[in-house]
Amino acid sequence: MKKSLLFTAAVACAFAANAEVYNYGFTYTDNKEFPFVSEINNEDSEYYFPGNYEFIDKYGVAMVNTVGVPILNTPEGEEKGVRDLGVGISMLDGGVYKLTEDAFVGGDQELEMIPEENWKYPVLSWGEEGMTRTLLMPGWGTEDKWEDANYNAATEQDWIACKNGVQFSRLGTQGIVSRQDTYIQYPAVTGEVKVTVWAGTNDNVLKAIITPVYDGVADTENAVEITKENPAEKRYYKLETATFDATGKNCAIRVGCNGAGLNLMYVRIEGDPANAAVNGIAVDAADAPAFNLLGVQVADNYKGLVIKNGKKFVQK
Repeated sequence: MKKSLLFTAAVACAFAANAEVYNYGFTYTDNKEFPFVSEINNEDSEYYFPGNYEFIDKYGVAMVNTVGVPILNTPEGEEKGVRDLGVGISMLDGGVYKLTEDAFVGGDQELEMIPEENWKYPVLSWGEEGMTRTLLMPGWGTEDKWEDANYNAATEQDWIACKNGVQFSRLGTQGIVSRQDTYIQYPAVTGEVKVTVWAGTNDNVLKAIITPVYDGVADTENAVEITKENPAEKRYYKLETATFDATGKNCAIRVGCNGAGLNLMYVRIEGDPANAAVNGIAVDAADAPAFNLLGVQVADNYKGLVIKNGKKFVQK
């Protein structure tokens, strides 16, 4: 199933020597980072959905408008749901795509490969531990000034102009164990990378996990977990800045939950523009494993941009 929209907006990416700042908020007015969010909030759009919008619902279904693709399967005789890897939701058009050629999706669904253009925008995906319920929560925060109110910043010092958040919640139906391995992956930068996250939680601990993806391979061992004990309920905070050395490498950033619910409000990434020269690079070993831009290993028949031995090339 494929749903596509035409967007004239594109993420500006100027190739300069100095580091640039990329801001990603869910405010839907003229949204250039999450175009599909604007469609959800546009009353004239076929994707319009008043109230909370579930990207992934409590049954493990990826939602596009009111039609879902199941991405969580419970094998016969098993009580726990299992995850389908290699699948993601594009924040450009809301489409549910295969991120690898050999991705498996339960049922009769036929998914297309994610188009190259969509990699310029964030992608919602999940890892080995499975996915969790993920919702767009309209009306959270304020855009003009700080106010002492629910779903706003805990203090004026933590405030940033934003409205709408994405909540990584839990799965709790059909015997499915709650999972916390869902994330949004942001487009790559390079150089000295700094990542600042504004987030909250409805639990008694706030945990955000920030994972660098170097040249398509996720560096989970050096992921940064930022924890805040006893956070105020229904409030968000400006968390500590995470830094990564991506000199000579392209570094995409994953932001997700880690063992607790997460209310993601805003992400700021500072770094040099990623290297766009990816064609014509020789590969040292033909039998080396290949990975797509999400860091998922792909088969030899995968077509598109891949990474082998830390180098990028187009596999045809």
